[in-house]
Amino acid sequence: MRLAFVAGFAALALAPSHARAQETAYRFEIASVGDSTVSLSTERHEWVRAGQKGIAVDPMRHDALVARFVILKVDPAKKRALAVVTGQTTQLTTNHVALIDRPMKKWYAQPTLWIGTVVGVAIGAVVAH
Repeated sequence: MRLAFVAGFAALALAPSHARAQETAYRFEIASVGDSTVSLSTERHEWVRAGQKGIAVDPMRHDALVARFVILKVDPAKKRALAVVTGQTTQLTTNHVALIDRPMKKWYAQPTLWIGTVVGVAIGAVVAH
């Protein structure tokens, strides 16, 4: 009985408090809209690269999906990215915002991996002697 209570309490404590659907996505201002292209402002986001995919949403309609796009090229000097629209539900305007997920670092490039490795080797060396 007590074990079931502890397990239930632990499951409740570890459950997410709210949906995390767009927490990893960064918002970008849509600078201009062409016939089938869109220009995004990439201020402070130098990680944006050609080939990345994103979506455009309408903030006035609780981030309803408006369009999907793929980044064609990035101009770091002008801090702009040009994307081609691959599909849309309504006409895209500059009132909408773009969402792009920042790419994750490779597992071997994560600092926590190397910190854990160093700490583990140090603990292993202390325990071995």
